[in-house]
Amino acid sequence: MISDRLLSEVERQKKYLDRLPKDFQFPLFNAMQALESQRRNGYRNSAAAGREMVDNSIEAGAKKIHVVFETKKQGRQVVTAVAFIDDGSGMLPTMARFALSWGGGTHFDDPNFIGRFGFGLPNASINQTKRVEVYTRTAGTKNVWMAWLDATDLPEHGLQTIPEPKEAELPAFVKEYMKRSDFEFDHGTVVVWVEPDRLTYKTPASLKEHFLDDFGTTYRYLLQNIELEVDGVQVDPVDPLFLDPKGRYYRPAEDRGAILVTERSFPVEFFRDGTTGATHLKKLGDTGELERIRKNGKSVGDVETLSVGVIHLKVARLPLGFAYGRKGEAGIEPIDDSSKQRFEIRQSRRGMSFVRAGREIETVDAFPRSAKDRSSGLGTWPLLESYAYHWGIEVKFDPELDDVFGITNDKQRVRPIEEFWKLLADQEVDALLQYENNWQAKKRHIAVQAKKQPQATPEPSPAEVSASIVDTVTGKPTPIPEHEKPKAQETFKKAATERSKVTGKTLEEAAKAIEAEANRRPFRIDYFEDPYGPFYKPDWDLGYQIVVWVNRKHPFYETCYISSKSKLAKEALDLFLIALSKAELNAENPTTRQWYEYQRRRVWSEFLAISMKDLATRFETSEEEEEQVAEKEQVA
Repeated sequence: MISDRLLSEVERQKKYLDRLPKDFQFPLFNAMQALESQRRNGYRNSAAAGREMVDNSIEAGAKKIHVVFETKKQGRQVVTAVAFIDDGSGMLPTMARFALSWGGGTHFDDPNFIGRFGFGLPNASINQTKRVEVYTRTAGTKNVWMAWLDATDLPEHGLQTIPEPKEAELPAFVKEYMKRSDFEFDHGTVVVWVEPDRLTYKTPASLKEHFLDDFGTTYRYLLQNIELEVDGVQVDPVDPLFLDPKGRYYRPAEDRGAILVTERSFPVEFFRDGTTGATHLKKLGDTGELERIRKNGKSVGDVETLSVGVIHLKVARLPLGFAYGRKGEAGIEPIDDSSKQRFEIRQSRRGMSFVRAGREIETVDAFPRSAKDRSSGLGTWPLLESYAYHWGIEVKFDPELDDVFGITNDKQRVRPIEEFWKLLADQEVDALLQYENNWQAKKRHIAVQAKKQPQATPEPSPAEVSASIVDTVTGKPTPIPEHEKPKAQETFKKAATERSKVTGKTLEEAAKAIEAEANRRPFRIDYFEDPYGPFYKPDWDLGYQIVVWVNRKHPFYETCYISSKSKLAKEALDLFLIALSKAELNAENPTTRQWYEYQRRRVWSEFLAISMKDLATRFETSEEEEEQVAEKEQVA
């Protein structure tokens, strides 16, 4: 047989057309190829596909929804079937058959349901397994009916229909579970993925945890009205912003928990301009205006109102260590045993969480950021990299605004129109998120630097040694001014007395040891903390040793001193401060001494405090992006 690669396009077409049966009816979809294509649809994982089953149960009025596994030992215990059991209204046999076809839904004309397009059951199921079985029973009936879709039974070509339903017994593992858990099946539906071959996790423990976390987040607003369990464990709400007191891993804000930064609501109108035909989204003045539009059918002017609704938005800040787990977060410690679990949740929910009708659809992790986006008024949004794990934003809306958010038929994707981003930018939401991102960057940088901030060393530092070399080279050791000698003598005696008490040596021996220390180390860098003090202050110690005290609470220290990426730069700053200290301590003239002190306290320190804070803000975003680029390069 000649390879397809050697055929012309027309020859290839003839080859495949010759394989069609003579009575081929040219159906809208060719069964085998279409189904194989659908098996590769856009469900990210098994939980995302499983949401479709839960959605259907909720819409059927179920109050109890249980997910059950059948397992077998194949070297290790593995999942061989997954059943979604509910106590909803159940389906008529023909409806169960219809529901297994694409588009076989009943809510297409009603946008207020979770689903509308009738794709969920077959689409999600066939993504995970080649055979799905639907067992159903309505109230007042005796028998359970089964409908099924089996990808292995389909012909290569031609029209394919769903087989007629038949009466059947529930699978053994489902009946055993129901008996064990007292689950009455007077009415409801059981969807079974038979021998699923595309599960995200094969082992029951991993698959259970996968479902618990995902369902807890997706249905966090709906769980108060339903009983949702996975393999015998109740699904608890998981708020990815960690603001819900009932949610897993919650911690009060006053106890280093998540902080609600802002919560806003925007009544909006989505309309078409009668002149240009273009669609637009605008913020309304208040809910009263929204209700007037609903009543009148449209707002004033030559516009066609497509829909109105309310967009709810909230932003949360996560304190340092609240969600901990990113490799390389040196200097930051987890605040409790749940920090790692919170971080794992934030990893999958970094970005803007969109919640439709109380059910989370998707977390969008790409904001408009191109130059074209900015020039089009879409806003200046932060880069969603490492710091975005530690703040969150949620957008809630009702189904009437589906066209604004571009909800896809599988309810797995959100594609907001450009006008949505413009509206948020007009409300300065982009600036707010930039601030939160920069807050995280700054606080984490300070925490990391504080962890490794310099300490006074027992041995002379390079800067201290270099400063002492000057005295040797010039032959001019630093003299003690006459006015400082009484104070120097007093500090020397006090140091000798204290050392004598500690070491048990005589006062004379202690004095000699201190003198030797001062000769060995004529300059010393040390630290103090005073938020209202100067950026440094000089003093005499050990008789005639010059000590430069660096203020850790001054912006000079945070912005410049410990931010120096070069060891040489930090030592050079120490030398600079030693030089200033020498000049001030050696001043003989009282007026000169006062000038130095005034300049240091009132002029230099104030100037640096203001200018260093401003300088830090100008470099925050660029440094953050540089760090993230470096992170990516390391990973690559």
